[in-house]
Amino acid sequence: MKYTLNVKLLDSDGQSMPEACLRSLYSSDLHFEPLMRRNEVKPDGTVVIETLEKEIALHARIMIPDFGNVWVTADTCGKGYEAVDATLDFVMEAAKSRLNDVDNIMQTGDFSPECVAHRDACREFLEIAGKKLDKASLFHLKALSHALWAGEYAIVERARNIIAESPRKDGFLFGCNTFAYGGDTSYAHYFRDVLNFGTLPFYLGPLEKEEGKPNYERVDDILEWCERVGITPKGHPLWWGHEAGIPPWLKGVSWKDAQRHCERVVGRSVERYRGRIQIWDVINEAHDWANGLNLTQEQEVEITRLCCDTARAKNPDTTIIVNNCCPFGEYAADGRVHLGPVYDKVFTPLSYLDALMATEVAFDVVGVQIYFPARDMLSINKLLDEYARFGKPVHITELGVRCAEDKPPTSQESEQLRRSRGDWHQPWCEKVQADWLEWFYTMAYARDEIEAITWWDFRDPAFIKTSGFLYEDETPKEIYFRLRALREKLLA
Repeated sequence: MKYTLNVKLLDSDGQSMPEACLRSLYSSDLHFEPLMRRNEVKPDGTVVIETLEKEIALHARIMIPDFGNVWVTADTCGKGYEAVDATLDFVMEAAKSRLNDVDNIMQTGDFSPECVAHRDACREFLEIAGKKLDKASLFHLKALSHALWAGEYAIVERARNIIAESPRKDGFLFGCNTFAYGGDTSYAHYFRDVLNFGTLPFYLGPLEKEEGKPNYERVDDILEWCERVGITPKGHPLWWGHEAGIPPWLKGVSWKDAQRHCERVVGRSVERYRGRIQIWDVINEAHDWANGLNLTQEQEVEITRLCCDTARAKNPDTTIIVNNCCPFGEYAADGRVHLGPVYDKVFTPLSYLDALMATEVAFDVVGVQIYFPARDMLSINKLLDEYARFGKPVHITELGVRCAEDKPPTSQESEQLRRSRGDWHQPWCEKVQADWLEWFYTMAYARDEIEAITWWDFRDPAFIKTSGFLYEDETPKEIYFRLRALREKLLA
């Protein structure tokens, strides 16, 4: 049965928020699975959402005073929305929903005065909004800001309590990619000082420019260094339907030839490094996002199976990771992907993983990329609950936030980079970047299923600009010292 919801997004003056905010609104089920956006923005700013689903959550990206420019969620305190006659005030609903989350967390123990104060301020401003109707939208925004702060304090403080009461994770992997390694430099010194896990490059484009003639010289050089200084290596990625993973000789091949090349490429590298590289991102972003070989969704599942089975056959002791990007899957609400066909219901990482589990694809670890998702820490933690439901270990395989304000986006900027824009607490600087790392690592380390965290670039220039631990001249940033101190604390 089709039904509609009418939603208002109001600024502090009671006016409709900018059109970009209104058009960002989308719905999902209660497990973050986006529904195709079928919205209409009325002249008065009301957003009309048409949906066939019941129990939906609403998400919009808005500027929140004293917190940042992030996506926020309203879900009727976890119950979801059904058809209602009244127009929903999104900001008020989001504040109430997050306050409910905070109350639930705070039942688990004692929390800091700062956390309690933010929670109480949220509740107070909601009450004031109900009394001062002419300024209700202002107080709703204040309530939402305090609710988000309370949620972050609560989830990080709970994580610290869990860590304090739990055995030390001696085998935990703190990593980065090793792509900028260049011998005995400051880079190498700082890297091995804070990290014990390195991602090595196996992008098929540069690795095998000419069919059948791979060049492993760069990989061998980095691997020898990792072995010499005690860094656990991981290969990434053996198969990727992105431009970087499709050399000219692979473009436009048939499904039969794609399978043949996949088995050859995956098997060759795993066999060559058996006993030296035991951890592999065997396939990358195969959830419709990077589908440059124009596979059907059934074929995406089967190519994943082939990657996993081939790696296992060549090395029964290998750890097989299926790597996923854009973890909230907002792109599916627009029916938008980076490369390849767009299907009626686009795979998100979660629905793709559901398909792998349903068809018994054998892999070991769920890989999750979390470049700044423009979400608060509690929302990220709730999303990680969804990735934990598969019952497998989780590696945060790629991660990064910037340390400086970025230039305005260009028309050539990738969708993935565009989605990583936004502010958190304050404009990005070294301190904000380090704060984000400390809170995220603390939250993630406390989760039983998470066994590794890989910040993507150790040195600038980086995929997420200015996200490295070192500047381009290899001098360290605050984030480097913060991780060193945090790692000592976590492993104390």
